Amino acid sequence: MECDPAFVKEIDAKAARGDQLSQGAARCLQAMRSIICTNGCAGSSAAYFAASVAALQRQLSQKGGLEQGPEEDRAAALLLILRRALPSVSASVASSRLNDVVAALAPVFKAQTGESVTRQALLCLAIASEICYAAGGRPNRKVLKPIFSLLADSRKSVRHQAELSAISILKKAAAAPDQQTMEFATQHLVQMLETARPDKKGSEEIPAQRAVSLLRAVSKVLPAEHLGIIFEALAKLPALLGQHPCCTAAFEFVAEHFAQEEEEEEGEDDEAMQTETDTRGQAEKLPLALKLLPGLLSVPVTMLNVAYVSAFASALSAVAAVLCAQTNESLPKGATTQKIAAVKKLLSLFSERDPTLLKAAKEACLGLFKAAGTGGDCALLQELLEAVRPLLRFEAKGSWPHALPVVAGLFEALGAIRAETAPSEIQAWTLAYFERARPLVSELTQARDKARTAELTVFGKELSQCIGSAVSTFGPEQVLQVAPLQLLEHSLSDAGYEQKSRSWLLLILKDSVRRASLGFFAGTLLPVASSLKARASQAETGDAQVLSKKYLTLLEQVWSLLPGFCDEPLDMQGALLSQAGQFAKQLVAVLQNEPSLRDFVWAGFKNCCGTVLEPKSSLSSALQDQNRSCLQTLSGRVMPEMFNAFLKANAESEGQDASRVSHSRQLALAAVQGLAKLADPNFVGSMFKSLVTKWLKATSGDATASVSEVAPLGDLANALLPHLPVELLQLALKVFGPSLKGSAGGEEDDKGGAVASAQKVAYRAITNVIRHPEAGKQDVSEVLVLWGTLRDARQTCAAAALKQRLLAMQALLSLMETSLGPQCKNPAVKQEYVQCLTTLMPEVLFHLRDQSTAVRDAARECLHIAATTAIQQELQQEIVTLLSAGLAGLSRHSKAAALDALSRLIYEHHSKIAVELRSKLIGVVLLLLEDRDAQVWRAALKFTKVVVFVLPKEALIDQLPPLMKLFHSRHLASAKMLVRSIVERLVKVLPAETLEEVFPKDHLPLLQHVQKQLARQQRPKAVRDAKAGEGDGDEEPEEDPKASRRGSRKGSKAAGAAESYESFKAGDEGDNIDDDDDDMDGGSGKAARKRARGRDEGEGTTTAASSGNRKSREPPTSAVMAHGAVQALLDAWEAESDSEGGEKGGKRKTKRKRGEVSAASTWITEDQEVPVDFMSADAAHSVLTVRAPPSKRRKGTEVGNAGAENKIDSLRRSGLRFAEDGRLVVDEEKAEAEDENSKSGKFNVGTDSQTKPKALSQLAAQRRARAEAKARARSARKGSHIVKGLDTFKPGKKKAQGDARRKSKFEPYAYIRLNPKVTKEKFKSKATESFSKVVKGAKKGVLKGMKARVKDMKHKKAAEDKKRRKAKFNQKSHKPGSR
Repeated sequence: MECDPAFVKEIDAKAARGDQLSQGAARCLQAMRSIICTNGCAGSSAAYFAASVAALQRQLSQKGGLEQGPEEDRAAALLLILRRALPSVSASVASSRLNDVVAALAPVFKAQTGESVTRQALLCLAIASEICYAAGGRPNRKVLKPIFSLLADSRKSVRHQAELSAISILKKAAAAPDQQTMEFATQHLVQMLETARPDKKGSEEIPAQRAVSLLRAVSKVLPAEHLGIIFEALAKLPALLGQHPCCTAAFEFVAEHFAQEEEEEEGEDDEAMQTETDTRGQAEKLPLALKLLPGLLSVPVTMLNVAYVSAFASALSAVAAVLCAQTNESLPKGATTQKIAAVKKLLSLFSERDPTLLKAAKEACLGLFKAAGTGGDCALLQELLEAVRPLLRFEAKGSWPHALPVVAGLFEALGAIRAETAPSEIQAWTLAYFERARPLVSELTQARDKARTAELTVFGKELSQCIGSAVSTFGPEQVLQVAPLQLLEHSLSDAGYEQKSRSWLLLILKDSVRRASLGFFAGTLLPVASSLKARASQAETGDAQVLSKKYLTLLEQVWSLLPGFCDEPLDMQGALLSQAGQFAKQLVAVLQNEPSLRDFVWAGFKNCCGTVLEPKSSLSSALQDQNRSCLQTLSGRVMPEMFNAFLKANAESEGQDASRVSHSRQLALAAVQGLAKLADPNFVGSMFKSLVTKWLKATSGDATASVSEVAPLGDLANALLPHLPVELLQLALKVFGPSLKGSAGGEEDDKGGAVASAQKVAYRAITNVIRHPEAGKQDVSEVLVLWGTLRDARQTCAAAALKQRLLAMQALLSLMETSLGPQCKNPAVKQEYVQCLTTLMPEVLFHLRDQSTAVRDAARECLHIAATTAIQQELQQEIVTLLSAGLAGLSRHSKAAALDALSRLIYEHHSKIAVELRSKLIGVVLLLLEDRDAQVWRAALKFTKVVVFVLPKEALIDQLPPLMKLFHSRHLASAKMLVRSIVERLVKVLPAETLEEVFPKDHLPLLQHVQKQLARQQRPKAVRDAKAGEGDGDEEPEEDPKASRRGSRKGSKAAGAAESYESFKAGDEGDNIDDDDDDMDGGSGKAARKRARGRDEGEGTTTAASSGNRKSREPPTSAVMAHGAVQALLDAWEAESDSEGGEKGGKRKTKRKRGEVSAASTWITEDQEVPVDFMSADAAHSVLTVRAPPSKRRKGTEVGNAGAENKIDSLRRSGLRFAEDGRLVVDEEKAEAEDENSKSGKFNVGTDSQTKPKALSQLAAQRRARAEAKARARSARKGSHIVKGLDTFKPGKKKAQGDARRKSKFEPYAYIRLNPKVTKEKFKSKATESFSKVVKGAKKGVLKGMKARVKDMKHKKAAEDKKRRKAKFNQKSHKPGSR
């Protein structure tokens, strides 16, 4: 009926498409419709709602109303109608019938019904509760009790739906607020937790598991007092269940709830509001942490379940961190003791050896220490300096890779507190805390001194970071008291020089020094550097070049510490200005005379300026004024010397490494800019005048200046330009403006590149003038003068200066956006702005496809700024006209560039452009889909993709006929991935019937294929999981929608609310396009394909694998897959991976010809003399969609059982052959001979009647036997080590032993080839069995080892010596004749 509500029509439409549940609901609706019409009522939503409630009550109240079969289907259909009717009626009507709805649904929850019926009933209850809240009412317990009772249901889908319903109701109750519902939910959750029993092994069978899952979703909306009761019940779970997975999940939830990093809301929040929210959240968590921490401390920890202990460590750390973030004055008396006990319990876990557990313990301790440092819990951190010392014992060395970062985190927490200390107290604080940390630092340095090289590969990085954290916290002067440097006390030729001199400490100091005393460097380390330099000079004089080089390396390492000492120094003014600025003079002298040490001085000045301009801590903020005054005093004397050093360094850089020269140049300019920001503006102006005077002399060829100084002088002038007074900007334009025009003879007359360098410098200067802070306050005429300067220099711009020119144009457009944009209502200003765009836009369009990436990026940014300004100032018609003018260009380059610009314009501003103008523009551009040029057609295709993604549904339907012309292009095969994305978008947006009407008939199978794939992706996750469990290979693994939403939120935070145009078109270059098709990236498509090839090779041809998965979704024998359009699309997905994945990075042997069109073709492969038998089973293998490569004869290939090498040989052995006309011929002579042999009876009793195998058959049998023997040997070798050489040199005679030495062979040797797969403990028996052939002494009774054998030999020799001495003595004492 026409008067039926929308939900009724939707159900009827689904029923017409074949949905079974909707068909049952349609039959029920027909019965309701007849009753409504009979009673003379209107077919409103309220009428259908009342009819569905009445019908449901009658259906479920009767006996057998929920029996499996037709009755259950009828109940499901009625529940569907009720679910769709509830949102359609007014809230007051639905709220008034809530009790009737609950009474009607009660039988569903009492009886054991099907999953679909129960889920439908839960959905109805959830919707009814939401409507009740919307009407200002409150649902009673009859609504909540069935939902919470089903949280522990045995059916997974029912549990999931009950959980979703409970989450929806609790969120509405929190917003209401509904205290009664919150109390009921809390009581039910506590009951589920307290009734947990360990007799049920499966975690899903325990109600507590469902309670924890629900708590993860609703903990943020539950009141704090209710959460306290729930957390007390959670703490008792380990006593009830032990180390059960449910307890693991509970600990993970506790850790997530108490974590300090809260998820940021989308968009930019006010900082003060965010801070207030965080403070309130911490205040609400504090009482919960105080209640929960004693329970967690009483939980026994055993290492039976690593996941359980890891989750417990995370929970304990998160709860203790909440207490550490508070001051001790605001905590109860026993809270400090509990915090220390929690930390010690975490530290005790480092006695274990499981890497997963050690990692969890490390992360837990680091999180707790960070909270203590942020909260300023000095008492706890002081206690921990002694508590972590057992982690450094020798017996705990195996856990050092995880324990040392914990010690480093402790030092960093103390460093965070030190950074907030007042400057007057910093020295006393450092001395006091270092006195407590001295034994710990001493043990760390001793461990580094005694560590071996092999040990450093295991924990060397962590140990260095730990010592570095101590240096950052307490300062190098304190650490060097414990471990002093002795660089000069030991000889460099000593093998242990690194440990004895502690030169290893220099590298740690370089990366770790900050907030230290700059005077310590000047007074302690500079004398060491001077001595090292003297030693180097002495060694060089003595012709010891190697020794000299080592001393110079140490010298550079000592000077490399300077930038760290200049990072937030504690005594900048005292160090640089004391003794009449002696230290500053030393730094300037190094700049002038020490080329190898200049970079360290540049970096030092840069860090000093950065500390003043952007303080990083409260300590730097407190010293900011003092440090600023110091640098302002030094700037007048240091900056001229800096300029001279920069020019000198540029003159000495010829022939040096370009990357090092560029790095040094950037450091120097950054230091100059930092001082220019702090110096007096008048002084900066005078320095600028001096620089531009020298620059003019160098560019004009003056004899007093060198041409090589053009670039460095220009760099220095540009470094000062942003900090000049506004009255000197005109001087900059007058000086650098003429250089924009270059030389009259062009680039041919530019000897040495001086003119190009001057032009680049001039463009940078114009850019800096435009970006000057005071430039936005200029009049319209002055802004237009800047444009005139750039406009006149367009024809003379050198290729090397093109990037700088576009950057200048970008800066000018930004200036016009801020200065001229608001004044565009003035007709004169508007006309001037349009005239500027008319001259500027063609140049921007031309460079959109430039070969240089930097030029393309600058051109795109210019286009974006110009289009945004024009759209905001109601200049839509003008900007569209300017961009569309390129479509009338004579070259394909101009057309493609215009299409790229229009694509970006439509994508970014489609909602702001007038509908009529947008439709007209789209209609004109879509005509280019019929263009015969590949580059233009592809650009038009990208525009088409933008159109289908941004246009609304109604406007897109009108553009379908011209849009479908893309399928008629001869270049379709080169952009099939673009076409696929367009078709997928159309399928998602437009109705299937509308799309099928206009879709080309030849490509309808492709449309049906895409529709089927998208329908599969839209299936519920439970259905997809069930299909995967059943082994359905046609399903594609889908990503988690929640995860994708989280990812999209994170992406939106980084890139804004809308997707950027660059990310939108990121996948457009994945197709195999023509070689002459230059896209908007100007050749980056080819580079992207090369990178893709490298990824495919490195990742095992991922593209081919993914394309294989896509093809496996549809049976290859189906009509859809057999269609040419689908096959062509699938071939395009696999073409690049198949052709390039197997080449292993080599060059392609064949190159695609210009203008060649790829089309789907069919090829039939045949042998040279054997035609294809289309009646055989393998005939389909001879039909190919691509032309096969020339066949090559493979060694060992057999056809048939006779061992033939090809089909011709197989037929010949069977007595068959093919005639020239293709007929099959049977050899009659051979057949007759076989018949005679069979007919003639011969006397063969007692003889071997078996015929001998033919020679080839015998050879095939031998090959087969050899292959089987190799397979047996391979299986015997598998899983063990292999002894090689014993059988090779075995003697020929049976009774002979030892090794046989043969002529022209290697001398006898044997070895064992180890198999890395059996090195694990579980393969111990297999590994030992491998040595049974070699190690036979143990079986013969050799029980003693080498040490015992040597000892026995000593005792035996001693006994023999004693016996010999005794005999000799007896001979002397008993002479002949004596008694």
